[in-house]
Amino acid sequence: MSALVTGAAGFIGSRVVARLAASGRLVAALDDESAGLPLPAATAHIVPVRGDIRDAAVVEKAMAAVKPRLVVHLAAIHHIPTCTAEPRRALDVNVVGTQTVLDAAARHQCGMVVIASSGAVYRWDDIALPETAPLEPQDTYALGKLANEHQLAVWVRRNHGRGRIARIFNAIGAGDPNAHLVPDVLRRLAAALSDGAGRPLQLPMGNTESRRDFIHVDDIADGLLAMAGDGDTTPLAAYNLCSGKEVSVRQLVERIAAKLDLAIEQVVDPRLVRSDDRLSQRGNPELTAERLGWRARRSIDDALADIIALHWQRR
Repeated sequence: MSALVTGAAGFIGSRVVARLAASGRLVAALDDESAGLPLPAATAHIVPVRGDIRDAAVVEKAMAAVKPRLVVHLAAIHHIPTCTAEPRRALDVNVVGTQTVLDAAARHQCGMVVIASSGAVYRWDDIALPETAPLEPQDTYALGKLANEHQLAVWVRRNHGRGRIARIFNAIGAGDPNAHLVPDVLRRLAAALSDGAGRPLQLPMGNTESRRDFIHVDDIADGLLAMAGDGDTTPLAAYNLCSGKEVSVRQLVERIAAKLDLAIEQVVDPRLVRSDDRLSQRGNPELTAERLGWRARRSIDDALADIIALHWQRR
């Protein structure tokens, strides 16, 4: 099955492309490289295409290159503060761009489209959120992701293809180009060390008690492939990609410091506190395990070890 992957140079997308190509599929890898990471190199199984998903001609070029039966749509602005600060641009990329991809998928009669949604689409609640939980986005990023789910539903009804929605919780691992929590914490730790401050290092933080369901990026890539290979004939389905466990920001930073053998003091900086930051975001992975045979296999400590080995040693 040939495939198109959007966001192919990204944190998750690059791993999905590598897995599809290794399985012998011909893959069009589409990305505008705006996150600062390069597209995969051209091989017998990978056709890199540089461009914006809002550009219909670029998406058509990628489609025509491989005539995909499968689309894995991951391209988006993922950084929530950026989405909050620039809602018009975020919705243009994340919603209008998604429609451009779906329109091309319809023209090329793609049989399966997998899109990346988010655990942020659920109503705020302090439970392990199942796929049946109420949906109530509270920020621009989540709003765009919920719109994507409805866009895919319309595409499925009109084009008789199958659609799979991946509600991805908090991705963690080496090579994240976005200013997400762990890369940002490492940057602040490096800055504190360069200031020559004594031990313990004072680390400015925002919402330290917020809890998140962190999931290794390689597990996410495996989960997306499980959805792509779903043999169920159900036209549309949504699945959580999550661990079912929560760790607070404070606990995560303490784990990072312990791995680096650093004594730190987390100091809340009001300028870093996000007013739209939910206290809890934990998913229930049981439906995904039951239907697709997928569970998160890698731990937070595995992810932190990978991140530190890549990022901290480079400083």
